[in-house]
Amino acid sequence: MRVSRQTLAAHRAAILDQAGRLFRERGIDAVAVADITRAAGLTHGAFYGHFPSKTALAAEACAGSLRDGADHWRRRAARARADGRDPLRAIIDAYLTERHRDRPEDGCALSSLGPEIARAELPLREALDAGVTALTEVLEEEIGARQPRLDAPARARAALAVLAALAGGMIVARACAADPERSRAALQSAADLALQAATTAI
Repeated sequence: MRVSRQTLAAHRAAILDQAGRLFRERGIDAVAVADITRAAGLTHGAFYGHFPSKTALAAEACAGSLRDGADHWRRRAARARADGRDPLRAIIDAYLTERHRDRPEDGCALSSLGPEIARAELPLREALDAGVTALTEVLEEEIGARQPRLDAPARARAALAVLAALAGGMIVARACAADPERSRAALQSAADLALQAATTAI
């Protein structure tokens, strides 16, 4: 029996969604194809009708997750601006939360998978780089709105500094989660650093 295009698209989306969540929660190496298809409610064989390998899936899931994250940041910034709040601060404060720390499966792929992907195959590293570009573009837009006199290279450096503070702060907060006070301090310190990087020309 032939499967409709709509059904195939739904299966592919389910695989990507569940793979992204499992990868962010456990790490790419710790997740098997069978884990993904089981979570998506599909057979193991169905996977290879959509992706040639787990690496190809991980690359697409990672890049897609970070693009979605960038879109989410833009929406959050727009809501903050409409409410008369600081858009960049809204992004920073929403990222560096205890909930994000405790639920990596629902959060940013950069802070949960970045260290692993940095040692992975080229397609994964390229996917991560594309995702980083999507995130920094949002930050550059908001930094430019705060400091319109900054030239493009300065905005780019500042955006990378903010992103490094966000992702690095989350990684440290998770590493120190057994010490709640220290973990919360890591989140707050990272927020301070991110805001400072956004308001100081580099």
